[in-house]
Amino acid sequence: MLLPCHVLLGLLLLSLHTPASSAAATDTVSPGHSLAGSDRLVSNNSKFALGFFKPGNESSYTNHNSYLGIWFNKVSKLTPLWTANGENPVVDPTSPELAISGDGNLAILDHATKSIIWSTRANITTNDTIAVLLNNGNLVLRSSSNSSNIFWQSFDYPTDTLFAGAKIGWDKVTGMNRRLVSRKSSVDQAPGIFSLELGLNGEGHLLWNSTVAYWSSGDWNGRYFGLAPEMIGDVMPNFTFVHNDKEAYFTYTLYDDTAIVHAGLDVFGIGFVGMWLEGNQEWFKNYRQPVVHCDVYAVCGPFTICDDNKDLFCDCMKGFSVRSPKDWELDDQTGGCIRNTPLSCGSSKDRTSLTDKFYPMQSIRLPHNAENVQAATSGDECSQVCLSNCSCTAYSYGKDGCSIWHDELYNVKQLSDASSDRNGGVLYIRLAAKELPGS
Repeated sequence: MLLPCHVLLGLLLLSLHTPASSAAATDTVSPGHSLAGSDRLVSNNSKFALGFFKPGNESSYTNHNSYLGIWFNKVSKLTPLWTANGENPVVDPTSPELAISGDGNLAILDHATKSIIWSTRANITTNDTIAVLLNNGNLVLRSSSNSSNIFWQSFDYPTDTLFAGAKIGWDKVTGMNRRLVSRKSSVDQAPGIFSLELGLNGEGHLLWNSTVAYWSSGDWNGRYFGLAPEMIGDVMPNFTFVHNDKEAYFTYTLYDDTAIVHAGLDVFGIGFVGMWLEGNQEWFKNYRQPVVHCDVYAVCGPFTICDDNKDLFCDCMKGFSVRSPKDWELDDQTGGCIRNTPLSCGSSKDRTSLTDKFYPMQSIRLPHNAENVQAATSGDECSQVCLSNCSCTAYSYGKDGCSIWHDELYNVKQLSDASSDRNGGVLYIRLAAKELPGS
């Protein structure tokens, strides 16, 4: 959704009546000196760059969306660290422009639609604002005459990356919650469905849709979080945790400020710390949580099977097909799969129709949110309970009795033979009869 702009636009255009000069050789955007095209800001230490970019151009995928972002200036592989307008990209052939608006805010202007795509929307109390990209990668909007007078900073609005020196967690006085949110895909910079947050009690969590926690850091023990001992090591940054009446936050610093370290949350919902290996021209991830993809809740979306033993770890269940093949190609499997054939119960006025059938899936980690049916004391009775309810999509009968599931199925994992006896079961998926001919 575009920001309301009938007032801001007029102010912005007033500030842009002078032809803007290139900001490519500086770290600052100031009134009358905007950023457009291939121009970029570069921090004084040359470590970070800010400009407009199109992710995915190195592949066969053609991307028509432009974003304002920050990345490592000297890393050959484009690695967006922060994005301003992830939800509102500028679409070709429009060339966006970054400028100080008439009200002193930093804004992205779309000249084609004469609209403001994004703005810092800060409460400005001076008429001499500038935007500066600092040596730590923080983009700040401040007074040109008083560098300590900061009105807005990108460190307060992280996307999927935690910069060295930035905080993740709570300002208990203002209520600000700084958290990391995954990107939708390797190309789409819009927010995804995974987040890394710090609770007010100081415990870190990875969350799905901000509701289901699938990993917890445990409590801070003075050196690291109890459930993440891998945080300690020669190649790891120096971590700090602060928890008092005013703040609860986590941050880190680098032992070597020239090192290229990337800490964040990837599109698959996995938190990581990685280092850039200049000789190999590759990222080396020396810390991951969770360690395997299938431990991330719903990483493959509904009606899928996750198998960590396969390179392509997401697959559709029997009788289902990928909902959006294009999204899957871009590493976004969260849309999951859809039925090839509608259930007869769901398409018939006769709700007692029993023409649907079940397909058994062996050695499966069963989905969450099961409904236990104590009245069903056998597998046959359990299947009949499921068939009699049009919203029931699967059942399982084992040592814990009858369990049934309604609507979409999430978080189904294929287990290895070694672990299936301890943790797995047989999941019977409800399918239209035509999907199982001759059964």
